[in-house]
Amino acid sequence: MAVLDLTDSQQVEKYHQFVANSPYGQVTQDPKWGELKANWGHLYLYRENEAGEITAAMAVLTVEAVSGKLLAYCPKGPVADVHDLDLIQSLVEEAKENLPENVFLIRMDPEVMYDEVLDAKYQKAGFTTRNKNITYMHGNIQPRKNVVLFYDGRGEDAKVIENEEDLMLHLKGKHRNAIRRSIRDGVTVEAGRSLDLMKDFFELYKSMAAVHEITYRPFAYFERMQELWADSELFKIFVAKNDEGTPIAAGIGFAYGDKIWYMYAGSNKEYRHLQGPYQIQWEMLKWGLQAKKVRYDFGGVGEFSPEDGLYKFKHGFAYHDPQVEYIGELDWVLDQEAYDKYLEGFAE
Repeated sequence: MAVLDLTDSQQVEKYHQFVANSPYGQVTQDPKWGELKANWGHLYLYRENEAGEITAAMAVLTVEAVSGKLLAYCPKGPVADVHDLDLIQSLVEEAKENLPENVFLIRMDPEVMYDEVLDAKYQKAGFTTRNKNITYMHGNIQPRKNVVLFYDGRGEDAKVIENEEDLMLHLKGKHRNAIRRSIRDGVTVEAGRSLDLMKDFFELYKSMAAVHEITYRPFAYFERMQELWADSELFKIFVAKNDEGTPIAAGIGFAYGDKIWYMYAGSNKEYRHLQGPYQIQWEMLKWGLQAKKVRYDFGGVGEFSPEDGLYKFKHGFAYHDPQVEYIGELDWVLDQEAYDKYLEGFAE
């Protein structure tokens, strides 16, 4: 095991390439994510084989979450096989040895499917697991219930998606019609990584937040994101415009590991009749197809029910696909009192 030296550009690039291309890879485990989260502390661990190839990695970000105490969070990680408990425990122990003494919790929330046997295995090893016992969508840092389209045809009556025709037929009829209507009405989508596109996205993101009366991240956060990934094919901004060139919907995605992660979205309700969000999804889904990804992650939902608005929209693109419920949070508690205090913030 080794700690990544962030001043060693060659080793940092090697680490980045491993995270980007591993089937367990996540943008949240990339050192650039740590740069985006500039107010958090950063620790990057990795393991190499005899040939000098990286075989596992773990990015841990730290922030004061309880007065005087640090949360050590491994977002959507580690980049390793979570079923290999010996490996994961060794990563956690290495992290503990290299983290500040006032860390009260080391938390992981890998994107692996919930499994009773795996859950029990972690509990027996001394981890506190937070999954089925959390019924509130925001009771975890990351949502556990996600809508995912699998290009390799995993669901009932699903076929392997090999081209755009297959992809279109994979969608619900209502969603296919919405995409075709949007195209017919003159809506076009521009994709890229420019600051201008990010500005268009942000205005739509802010507009949507106002309609739903929810908080939103400041522009500086997205400006920094654009700056960090401006030259990377792993990142794209999609902006839908009407026939007059007015931005009406937008989305941001990352292509890491075996998936596309649809991360942020925005739209202007004044133009909802033009179905811009449907065409944004269509273009992003095509990106995943072209990049030969295994899955397209639409992100979290509250419940797998049409009564949940997020689910209703997302499920229409992936109604052939199996429900995805992740293992949730695997917590290694170092200070029970601070941990209990921290969890009060996640109560419904």
